[in-house]
Amino acid sequence: MRRPWIVLVLMALAVLGGVLIVTADESEPVPLDEITTAEGLITKIPSGWIVSEQSPFNFAPSADTGVFDQWTVARACPFEGCGERSLDEWLALAPDLPLFTGVSNSEAGLFFNLEVETLADARVLRAQTEAASRLVFVAAFNDGADEYIACVVRLGLGADERLAVEIVDVCRSTTRASTGVDPTD
Repeated sequence: MRRPWIVLVLMALAVLGGVLIVTADESEPVPLDEITTAEGLITKIPSGWIVSEQSPFNFAPSADTGVFDQWTVARACPFEGCGERSLDEWLALAPDLPLFTGVSNSEAGLFFNLEVETLADARVLRAQTEAASRLVFVAAFNDGADEYIACVVRLGLGADERLAVEIVDVCRSTTRASTGVDPTD
């Protein structure tokens, strides 16, 4: 007679343990390292990720992981070129920025589940590829700036999904270095 109760208690503990394991990861912050990029931007990248040899603004997990995830933080300009703009002007230009037009106008159907969010100082586009990769594109603006900060995270299956949320805050907090590095060079 004791066995059914013991089995039920063990099953309940197993379910509770599983829930704790799944949710524990979400409450912990994503480990990020502060860096200054080759473009002179003070930003953060996921801990342990390295700069790409081909592009100094792209970062990926270390070469030995075999993962194709990517984190990008760069300076960018609209098609018509760089130029000082107010925050309102930047937000009005946002839908037509190169960062977004390729995704939102994709005729090949490569992207789906498109979600667009406009924040007080940024525009965010979330998408998914046919291969189930998650993509988040962020353009962060500063009043009076002559360029914007463009950020992208591409996450494959099994990636740390918290990075899809973290890229927005990282992009919005990225600043120019004031240590003599001129990012317009």
